[in-house]
Amino acid sequence: MRLSELLDRAVVTADGRTLGKVRDVRLVQDGPILAGGTQAALRVDAVIVSRGWRGVRLGYLRGEVRGPWLLRSIFGRLERAAQAIPLRDLVWDDDEPRLRLRSDARAEKR
Repeated sequence: MRLSELLDRAVVTADGRTLGKVRDVRLVQDGPILAGGTQAALRVDAVIVSRGWRGVRLGYLRGEVRGPWLLRSIFGRLERAAQAIPLRDLVWDDDEPRLRLRSDARAEKR
């Protein structure tokens, strides 16, 4: 799987309601040890779904970006609805360019 296959892909619920688009991914370094034996491989753990993109991609959603307070305030309000959805809770929709949330899964609010 390539990140380009995930980014900007629409995410819908099992009943067809649109949650937003994939704006970012959460990676976990727990894969097999890479050649050279120094690090484990990365894997996609979750996708960050939002209707907007600026605050998410600039890092304001995670709270790691402290600078300018005005931007932090604006992006914080705009990205309140962003959600982290575990990749295991999503189903690829091969016929359409979107991901579908499994009916028994619930998105976790960030």
